[in-house]
Amino acid sequence: MLTKLSVILTALMAITVWAQSSENSNNQTKTNNAHRTHLVLPNIIVLDSQNQEHRLLDLLQKQIALVNFVFTSCTTICPVLSATMQAIEKQLQDELGKGVILVSISVDPAKDTPDKLRTYAEKFDAGQHWYWLTGRPSEINQLLKAFGIPVGRPEDHPPIILAGNANTNHWLRWVGIPSPESIIEAINMLAKDNL
Repeated sequence: MLTKLSVILTALMAITVWAQSSENSNNQTKTNNAHRTHLVLPNIIVLDSQNQEHRLLDLLQKQIALVNFVFTSCTTICPVLSATMQAIEKQLQDELGKGVILVSISVDPAKDTPDKLRTYAEKFDAGQHWYWLTGRPSEINQLLKAFGIPVGRPEDHPPIILAGNANTNHWLRWVGIPSPESIIEAINMLAKDNL
């Protein structure tokens, strides 16, 4: 088990290094190992892990959102992405719900029900300002495309984290697994509107 975890972590570090070095920085400005990007998000209805409906843009309104992409049956990259989010949640406790939220979006909405997301979220002691979202597959696929996440087999999704402001459409994108500290630094920059 330890060997398997070590192989997975080594592979993830290699993916991170490869992805960060291979991204074209001519069209995007790097900020703290992230790339600036502008997104136009659809105002779809999503379901959270408490089975509550939200209009996506209402949920993101006047917030800095830290977003990642997971699926509940994943045993490789998703637990690592979620552990990164968990570390950030612990460090940002005072800011969460006061201008900063965490959002994990299922890349497998056909299987990831609110109940499954709630059970998965409990593994990471997710607090009330960490939203675990799913919804109708057609709408979630539209959302994934807007975030630049390929739609297809859930296990093929790349490790991507974004931090941004839906009001300004300014976002930072990391491909790979950045350190919690670099993400927090970027969130602070976004909050100060220095982007």
